[in-house]
Amino acid sequence: MFSIIEHIEYLITCNDCVVIPGWGAFIANYAAAHYDAESKKMRRPMRTVSFNASVTHNDGLLAQSLVRREGMSYDEAMRFIADSVTTFRQQLASDSEVSMGRLGYFRRIEGRYNEFVPFLSVNASDLYFGLADVDVKTVEMLEHELALQEAQDDTVVMVEEDRRNLFTRRAARIAASVAVIIGLGVVLTTPIIVDRNHDMASMTPSVTGPHSQQLGVTVQPGVASNGIEMVEACPAIAAAGNATGKYYMVIATLRNQQEMDAFKAKYPALVPHMKVLDYKGMMCVYVARSDDYSQLMSLRGELPEQLRDIWIYN
Repeated sequence: MFSIIEHIEYLITCNDCVVIPGWGAFIANYAAAHYDAESKKMRRPMRTVSFNASVTHNDGLLAQSLVRREGMSYDEAMRFIADSVTTFRQQLASDSEVSMGRLGYFRRIEGRYNEFVPFLSVNASDLYFGLADVDVKTVEMLEHELALQEAQDDTVVMVEEDRRNLFTRRAARIAASVAVIIGLGVVLTTPIIVDRNHDMASMTPSVTGPHSQQLGVTVQPGVASNGIEMVEACPAIAAAGNATGKYYMVIATLRNQQEMDAFKAKYPALVPHMKVLDYKGMMCVYVARSDDYSQLMSLRGELPEQLRDIWIYN
């Protein structure tokens, strides 16, 4: 299954403007590498994505991309774009949000206008892939760190000197006490009880140093791989049925029987619900029909995650 979103994601990496006729234009804005004084970082060069809803004329760029990759005629490509725009508007009306893949998403603000919210991680150019911001220390920061290191070194030296002086003083006091006791023992004939507890202080000084600080590091989890998501049963889709109704819940658009066989092998639990709609030579697989558009939109949660970007065909 393909959509115009994957074409827009590719085109924006090599064009400054990609127009969706009848919807608006995605604009790529270049930002050169620069120093951010507030965060003390050298910011990498990048291209950010914005959206202008007033640019709706057809420049042919998106349609030509569909013609080249999907093998459509130009008229078929234009009809496919128009159907996609209709789906976007219906999804905004029902869910208040429309995903634009890796670029960001549209959201409905108070039911009055649409706002595009780009993802901060989007770079919109393969030229800058892998580049990262660099921490840059100013001269003032380096001088401050050097002063702190010198102060810490001076403190260590003072503590070591105090330890040596304390050891010398205690050793001298103990030696003097022992000499006095021996002298008294020799001179006096009567035993003398000497209380030496106050002189027997510990010869090992106690120095309390600064506690080490453990730095916490937050690791961003990686993006999960696109595994095959299987479902055991689809009772809600089975109840909706796919025999009548003006709206078709399309989950895949395939080119030939080989793609159809591969799709059925990947999602065997959906095979009993699948029917095929011929759309300009393409095989559109739908699993439910209804006269109620909102009912079909509510069934997306019954599908595997990879198929929830459905297409409602009228």
